[in-house]
Amino acid sequence: MVKRLVFLSLLSVLLLSACNNADELSGKTFDVSSRSIHDENSFYTIMTLEFSDGNVTTLSIDGEEGAYELRDDKLLIQYENENETLEIEFTLEESDEDSSTYSAIISDADFQIEDSDQVSKYRGFFLDLPRFHVEFIER
Repeated sequence: MVKRLVFLSLLSVLLLSACNNADELSGKTFDVSSRSIHDENSFYTIMTLEFSDGNVTTLSIDGEEGAYELRDDKLLIQYENENETLEIEFTLEESDEDSSTYSAIISDADFQIEDSDQVSKYRGFFLDLPRFHVEFIER
């Protein structure tokens, strides 16, 4: 009877661990960086993303909290405030760079604003996003 109880307890722990929504990004911080046009061996940081449990990510713009979803090789991050939304989709792959974890392409980006007369937190950031290759460099 005790063996069954121990076995069932162990099985329950394993099943709960397998069903956990944690992913490979959770608990990590990355500088999303682009190659410098002045020195092809160096990168400049476009944004810093901090990933937490519960699919929460913090963006380097005023510590904005948003949500993220990682499915296969697609990473979608979403930020929203009372007047605007920003969504960025990255297509990820393992990086060939020694200092980088992932290489990515910004495969889609969308910015929406309700009232264009209001001050925007995301517009300038959205307009400055590179439309090409970036690296996710783990801190």
